[in-house]
Amino acid sequence: MTNFIIALLSLFFIIQIYGRVLDSHEFISNKVKNVECPTYDIVACSGYQGLVNKCCVPDQGHLILSLQWLPSYCKNAGRNKPCKKGTLKKVEKDTWTLHGLWPGNCDGVTYLTNCNPEREEENIEEVIRSKDEDLLSEMEKIWLSGNPDPLKDNNWFWAHEWNKHGQCVSTITPQCIGTNYKKDDDIISYFEKAVELRSIYDLYPILEKMEILPNDKDGYNLDTLQNAFKNAFNNTQVEINCVFNKHEKRQYMSEVRLCFHAKNAFEVEGPIDCINAFSKCNPKYKVFYAVNPTKSKAPKAPENDDRSDNSNNNKNEDYDEDIKKYGDDIDGFDIINKNFKFNDFDGLDQKFFKLNGIEDYGDEYEEDD
Repeated sequence: MTNFIIALLSLFFIIQIYGRVLDSHEFISNKVKNVECPTYDIVACSGYQGLVNKCCVPDQGHLILSLQWLPSYCKNAGRNKPCKKGTLKKVEKDTWTLHGLWPGNCDGVTYLTNCNPEREEENIEEVIRSKDEDLLSEMEKIWLSGNPDPLKDNNWFWAHEWNKHGQCVSTITPQCIGTNYKKDDDIISYFEKAVELRSIYDLYPILEKMEILPNDKDGYNLDTLQNAFKNAFNNTQVEINCVFNKHEKRQYMSEVRLCFHAKNAFEVEGPIDCINAFSKCNPKYKVFYAVNPTKSKAPKAPENDDRSDNSNNNKNEDYDEDIKKYGDDIDGFDIINKNFKFNDFDGLDQKFFKLNGIEDYGDEYEEDD
């Protein structure tokens, strides 16, 4: 009996200390309420997460920060189309832009989307303009839609990111923010955090430091690109994504994803290793880092540099053979190893990938993430 009483008291003590329920997926009612969170740091996907309320640390505790190099992305912005006219003129020189900030489960692969349909918002631009004009001004520089569809402008892109991903951050719901919540504070919190992280993890100077520069002549090995990021991020693996331009018969580095664990209400711990080192890139060929044709040309890569070469020219016989082998309705990737996983392929690639048993994971890259 004594042991039973001690056990009950211990359980009560734990609950009081952590200020949370034992089930991190406990339903939170629609009634706004204040939640007391621990005074010490709680990192998601750790042993402590299950002891705390999802108002104190996101229940989808794996975060992906997705950054785009639009000059490359516009080489194939979906179904072999370029970006909408004028997109690259809007991109500031040497700027990697935002694609999104995506919460997911701790396995780093699965995730929930559109978690709170009642919180959907289609006019993100006006919401941000009414609450923080400086934030909107920054987003107009570093969070641009390159979608070929002229109707899918920046506001469409931002609304898509909020409705699919942003509202799934459990700690910024009106219920979790509590009595201090004002209308649309959750939306502002999400976009502020994404912009803040993009500023901290600026990729251009990281690559520039390793003498990896946009150029039209030479491509880089995937390992060279990955090692440059590992050098900057304490040996942490990022995920490099590519697009393929059929006309040029080249693959371009279009996106880099950094992975984190959430910490406390909406901070990050990391970067941590991403599950995949690359996606929709073929390690058999060089990867190009496209020049923005609307800006001044970047310096050419150093000659006789074994990190890059110009073997991927428009007469690449291997690519021609791949097209013959797999058909002209796919992007020319000769990858059949089932260990490779691809995020974000468009409809033209699905036949090829499914034939080879490769599972799709993640979002469509046609800015439908």
